[in-house]
Amino acid sequence: MHRSFLFLLLPLTFGCATTPATPRAAAPVQAAPAEKKGLLSLPEILQRMEASPVKYELGEKDSPPDGWADTLWPQRIPPLPYARVVREGGSATLAPPHETPESERLLAEAEPHFKDNRFDEAAKFYARATEACPTCANAWIFRGDAALFAARPEEALGYYRKAAELNPDDYRGHFFMGHALSRLGRRAEAREAFASALVLNPRLPTLRTLLKKYSGFGLVITPDVVVPRGMAERTETGVAARYDGHYGTAWLAFAACKALWLGEPSHRKEMTGSDSDTQFTSTEELECLGAALTGYEVAKEQKDADADTTIPDKGLERLERIVEAGMVDMVVLFELASRVHPQATLTMSDDARQRLRAYILEFVLLERD
Repeated sequence: MHRSFLFLLLPLTFGCATTPATPRAAAPVQAAPAEKKGLLSLPEILQRMEASPVKYELGEKDSPPDGWADTLWPQRIPPLPYARVVREGGSATLAPPHETPESERLLAEAEPHFKDNRFDEAAKFYARATEACPTCANAWIFRGDAALFAARPEEALGYYRKAAELNPDDYRGHFFMGHALSRLGRRAEAREAFASALVLNPRLPTLRTLLKKYSGFGLVITPDVVVPRGMAERTETGVAARYDGHYGTAWLAFAACKALWLGEPSHRKEMTGSDSDTQFTSTEELECLGAALTGYEVAKEQKDADADTTIPDKGLERLERIVEAGMVDMVVLFELASRVHPQATLTMSDDARQRLRAYILEFVLLERD
């Protein structure tokens, strides 16, 4: 490791050599098998880097407005618009939703009427589609849309509820239930329904746009907790840790952790059972978030000389509260894994879904002040 790199990181290790790894066990997401729970602390990360033959270097670099999330967690699996989960023999797989040629034909015939705001005419075709295929959740959703846009939210709610019962893994039934409930003034129930939609589709842009546009719903979605201001990349001579100095030394620590995972396949193998750096693993993210929080805490205790010019990181402050609540693995699942694998939450167990739902209700989908 370059001396300059180590020199800059030494203040983060002073007095915290026995600091335990902050995060808890890894989240049940698409990750390498045989993941270990014993995460390295920041001092241990730095010790391994110093002892490595890999040439590590450090450099400051301005980060994009939204951080390096797209660089660190690029989407690797295309999203499925309307998924259905098939559970057999303890395994869960994704399948297309139920549909029939007749129901699809009727939905297509209804579409021109719906687009031209002839909702009652469209409703006739949607009703016939649900009669032709009573198990087709898509037909019930469309039937609900016609009722909702015709200012009949109570009727729409019944159709959306039917769709959610037929395919509880399709976020749309829950999302539109929330919309109808909000129209009826039943805000608490609407929040519960929207939370269920976010469990199934964590980065659901439609809901985020809806809540911004209609403040009357009384709900807000909080900004992402993790806006990474550090990253690592390979160079011609080794691995470089890059961090945005405007955001404090916590992200230097995060970048160092990311550099270790990129430069030391043996560490990745030890922790996950795989040395592939293209596979998302919650273990890496938990370890590096733990390093960031350690750096953040030490910097606060030492009252950095740069404290007056450092941009406050509200995300790390929120992350500390989430760690205290024992839900840091849900952050990894909700914000990071869902970027890489948009369907990451669909094949989880019911218990894991309930934990994610609790996290969303406590930290993500809040009542507007």
